[in-house]
Amino acid sequence: MARTKKPVDKNLIKQIKNRAKKKPSDHIKNIRLLPSPSTLLNLACSDSAYGAFSVGRMINIIGDSSSGKTLFALSCLAEAAKKKCFDKYRLIFDDVENANTFNILYLFGQLLAKRIEPASLDTDNMPVPSETIEDMHCNIMDAIDHGQPFIYVTDSFDALDSEQDQEKIEDMRMARSRGTKSKGSYGMSKPKKSSELLRSICGKLKKTESILIIISQTRDNINPMSFEKKTRSGGRALKFYAHHEIWLAMAKKHESKGVITGANVKAKVSKNKLTGKVRNVEFPIFYDMGIDDIRSCIDFLVREKIWKKTKQTIEAKGLGIKGSMHKLIKTIEEKNLEHKLQKITDNAWNKIESSIRLNRKRRYN
Repeated sequence: MARTKKPVDKNLIKQIKNRAKKKPSDHIKNIRLLPSPSTLLNLACSDSAYGAFSVGRMINIIGDSSSGKTLFALSCLAEAAKKKCFDKYRLIFDDVENANTFNILYLFGQLLAKRIEPASLDTDNMPVPSETIEDMHCNIMDAIDHGQPFIYVTDSFDALDSEQDQEKIEDMRMARSRGTKSKGSYGMSKPKKSSELLRSICGKLKKTESILIIISQTRDNINPMSFEKKTRSGGRALKFYAHHEIWLAMAKKHESKGVITGANVKAKVSKNKLTGKVRNVEFPIFYDMGIDDIRSCIDFLVREKIWKKTKQTIEAKGLGIKGSMHKLIKTIEEKNLEHKLQKITDNAWNKIESSIRLNRKRRYN
């Protein structure tokens, strides 16, 4: 029996042709993006200075214990609290490690302090973080069923166990008290549960335009020169389902009067399903202010010779000012020139990206 041909959708063909005329990154302009606290990392993730992570996705942040992962994730929530397009979003921080002691009001502002909420509450309205993968799954599903879009941070995935492994631990403890051995092995169920969890919720994230940020620990410090990947819990599921995978590593420490005040952090975007690009950037973190985006942008513009530096004096082309690093930062803050600095950095980054494109004839027209 012959098949009947479907009529050609002329509107669809027109849309495809229009898309083909656009630049590779033009489609990103129509996507709502959550900014990271670093302009350079935004650019590394999306080629846009004003956003990094697409809504409806899962992001995995990986690093050693002193690379600023928690501060980075909380800064993302603070960025969301500032943007009008995220006004209706719930900002949820699941402190699995029970280790967050940051002064939210001081470091991240009143907007976040008013809106940040725990994963769940007990009968006395006290925060109850997730203990197991199943807890986290239930908390995320509850947030989805609530009907309001959200940004959910899990800090960290390594601190989560599975109910099966918890039962195994209890069995081992009881067996030891009896002087016997328990059957089976501990720690085998987490990778399987991780895959089930992420497969279950990632589609729902997209439908609700919510964002899940999962922090992962490494067993050893990452070498910032090679970004050699270390083991992380959860098996391959986190890498498979992540829209962006970002590795953080300490590069150098900042000192003042012999006291360590902060450190430079290198970030490698090792998986990027928004632009497909793998990029490395660097930004400083200071303990009393968080991520110094102004300093990192200035460093980038000087390094790429967009701004000229003579001895200690930097000529900030486009801002109409010049002086030392300290003076430039102070002037930019006092005159509220941050947005102009972002725009100059955006233009410089994308000019470099354009210069390294192959500009070859496309194989498929």
